[in-house]
Amino acid sequence: MSMIASSPPDMALYWNEALAKELLHFLTGRIRCPEAAADLTHETFLRLNHFVKEAPPDNARALAYRIAINLATDYHRKIKVRENVMVDVDPDQLADMSMSLAPGPEQIVMDRQRLKQFHDVLDELPVNCRTAFLLHSIDGLTYEEIAVHMGISDSTVYKYLTKAINHCIKRLGNSL
Repeated sequence: MSMIASSPPDMALYWNEALAKELLHFLTGRIRCPEAAADLTHETFLRLNHFVKEAPPDNARALAYRIAINLATDYHRKIKVRENVMVDVDPDQLADMSMSLAPGPEQIVMDRQRLKQFHDVLDELPVNCRTAFLLHSIDGLTYEEIAVHMGISDSTVYKYLTKAINHCIKRLGNSL
């Protein structure tokens, strides 16, 4: 019995720049925060990518909108919880809590190995992709801020981040 490996579906069939811009505009209007909308648009792409790999949808646009709406709803819930829940915690109590949650030596070694593997995968990327990814993921810059910093367009930032994330997913799989 021979098993033929099927190639992964081409995401270009399901996601394009026009859809990304449309979703960004939609989410910006829905949550009123351009930076969060950009992050949610990116998360929509990642989740759609996951769905496409599992079972290519008949209507990717509708699925992308459903994912975006769900993410926006979750975003609003988190904001509401943050606004409504004010917890007074004694700083000494917080320090004790964080010490009790500290990882053990085995976990530290495993985390360092994962971090090294992640750094190695990032080093495989072209410099511009890696830079955009680090500016967004580590420094927390928005797409616009990255575009200004690197002297490129917002859409190029989006392309670089998409390429970086796809590369990481391909190389690291579910170990992220």
